[in-house]
Amino acid sequence: MKHTRIAAGLLAGSVAFTLAACSPSNGGGDEVTSLTIWDYFTHLDSESHLARLYEACEEETGISIERTADAALADSLLQAASGGSTPDLVILDNPNVAEFAETGLLVSNADSGLDVGEQRENILAAAQSGGEEYGGSIGSNTLALFYNTEMLAAAGVEPPTNWDEFKAAVAATTVGDVYGIAFSAIAGEEASFQFEPFLWGAGGSLEDLSSPEAVEALTLWTDWVANGQASQSNLSANQQDIRDQFASGNAAMMINGTWQLNALNESGIPYAVVPIPAIDGGPAPSPLGGEFIQIVAGDEARVAASTEFAQCLIEPSNLGEWIAAQSYVSPYPAESDKQAAENEALVPWVDAIAVAEGRTADLGSAYPTVSRALSTAIQEALSGVKSPSEALEAAQASVE
Repeated sequence: MKHTRIAAGLLAGSVAFTLAACSPSNGGGDEVTSLTIWDYFTHLDSESHLARLYEACEEETGISIERTADAALADSLLQAASGGSTPDLVILDNPNVAEFAETGLLVSNADSGLDVGEQRENILAAAQSGGEEYGGSIGSNTLALFYNTEMLAAAGVEPPTNWDEFKAAVAATTVGDVYGIAFSAIAGEEASFQFEPFLWGAGGSLEDLSSPEAVEALTLWTDWVANGQASQSNLSANQQDIRDQFASGNAAMMINGTWQLNALNESGIPYAVVPIPAIDGGPAPSPLGGEFIQIVAGDEARVAASTEFAQCLIEPSNLGEWIAAQSYVSPYPAESDKQAAENEALVPWVDAIAVAEGRTADLGSAYPTVSRALSTAIQEALSGVKSPSEALEAAQASVE
């Protein structure tokens, strides 16, 4: 396979597309023997499990793939579409699917014939727009509360099941240079993603960022930072940085996802996982993470070939190595049940995925705009520029 890079850039404003044949033409006549695919996994090279997944389907379908890995995939895809130079296939983070589907850039499953009938309904709901499904899941993840078993035992506290217990556990485990809690508040989607269980767990909604419930959730975070129970560096820490903070013993608890399991197991840190608690008890709703392979609009022959290749990618037997390496949960119930049966540590994650909520479920294509506003509010509140209520009121006003 060829591995290329593209120059990413930001396209301002919204763009509507009429796409009859944006993808480049190659192959002879109606026979398409090569396709282009874009993803944002820039850390995965030609020896990675992703490359092996692509290669397996190259062999199975007889279609060769030219891959582009771009960290700024969404922006680059918008630019490419406006210039008529889109790929044949693209792997999108699930919150971006509705946004691109509405432009006409993606082909619905009804039109392509991609069969996703055995995948979980709540997972597929994250890739819906206008009542249509787009693409197929290549694996799912969500968030939970990781805790250092030895640190909580030494502090004499149990894993929290509500916010009062959460606050007490964070306070009790903040000792010396060890923070009680770690979470990613870095500008962008990661901060919004990590905050959503707290927003929803307080009874709030993405449809009203300035609600009292939303303010209470953000106040919980700002109080932790202000009290020295969470690091100010969380403002610039991504989820891998948070994992490293926890794995090095500098945090007693952290908010993070399934994809960190392999690295944590290798670190030898004594840990366990419980649901993030809701304010009054019970598990807080958690956002659904994971990616979808998407077929990009083009001529009939290229769409047919892209559908064949995408169908290969989402076959359970082909996804197995990728899902295991990513510490993801399979979108197929039978396969995720096998994961739980073979690895007891995955049981809470499989249960959580079964009820996780798609981030675009309420807002559709408006989600990215609301997420950006929420991320800005988180940054403003945690840095002390604004109070939680002021930051969230400004965020809500910016999306109305």
